[in-house]
Amino acid sequence: MNNFLTVKDLVDMGFGSRVSIWKKVKHKEFPAPMKFGNGVNSPNRWLKEDIDSYVSQIRMIAMSKGDVSYEPRSKYSSK
Repeated sequence: MNNFLTVKDLVDMGFGSRVSIWKKVKHKEFPAPMKFGNGVNSPNRWLKEDIDSYVSQIRMIAMSKGDVSYEPRSKYSSK
């Protein structure tokens, strides 16, 4: 089962809270899990490959935006 991640695993990895992860899934901003079974209480698991791909996409987007300034802006800055 090492190739599958639980929502707790994703929270521990820093993807947000359980609720924010499910909101992102609902809005198609995060990979959807697979459901193991047809019952209401059947577990949901994310394929590790899907999460790795998602992280790669985020990295590519960040890199394509170029330089990012992390300097604090002044209160009166026009930026």
